[in-house]
Amino acid sequence: MSDVVDYTEVPYLQEILNYLPIDPADEEDVINYIQNITNLIAVNYKYGQYLFAYFGLHLLYMTFIYCTAWKIGQIEPARYKDAIVFARSYNGRERDLKIEDADSIFSYSLIPEKDIARLFKIIELDRSQISAVGDLVDTRNEMAHASEKFEILTEDGFDAKANSVLASMSCIHRCMDKPIRKWFSEVLLRFCQGEYDGYDNPKDVISEQMIQSFKLSVNELLVCNEMSVSSLITAHRGYQTKLKNFKKAVSDHCQEMGYI
Repeated sequence: MSDVVDYTEVPYLQEILNYLPIDPADEEDVINYIQNITNLIAVNYKYGQYLFAYFGLHLLYMTFIYCTAWKIGQIEPARYKDAIVFARSYNGRERDLKIEDADSIFSYSLIPEKDIARLFKIIELDRSQISAVGDLVDTRNEMAHASEKFEILTEDGFDAKANSVLASMSCIHRCMDKPIRKWFSEVLLRFCQGEYDGYDNPKDVISEQMIQSFKLSVNELLVCNEMSVSSLITAHRGYQTKLKNFKKAVSDHCQEMGYI
């Protein structure tokens, strides 16, 4: 639905979307959720309803937070399980809380939003940026209360709030750079070792295992594209051809999709 209204006119929106999953597996319906929220933002922005456009932007931000928490659990499962001992659900939802082996990114919606950022200590996000997540949640909550006035009335006001969201996402993404490279190295080795049954073509692994199953964003895929495989080739000489072919397939995909 995102093509109903031209969302490219909304400041920072495309940059924010580049941090969200490209084409995740259908079971969770994440992509339709993102597209519907994107359209909501674009419609409200077009008609000057900047507060409601920002509320939609914050929903995308929290989707990014949930995705990042889930990916940390996939990349660093031992540290993740140690860290989630803090996890508490909203009152009355204790039985529904299942984040040790979360099968949906939306499982994290049962946890108070500011608590989730504590997981980002695993990726070495500093205290100020962890606090920034909480500040954005607090700001959204304050604006969501019924009052006699709207807090965001102008394009400039929206720009400032949207820029704060984008800045937080950018900081978190930078801290995910090293974990994503670690994860991609493992994907490459598993492919070379034939651990992906039925996958002979790197394109299929990129599409189904990386973009769909792992919910890669454009920016995370670009991290994979930028990563050198020379150290892996040095350590695994017998995989040199497969590693180079896989890396070329990632680059080709990024070019075909217009990411580079």
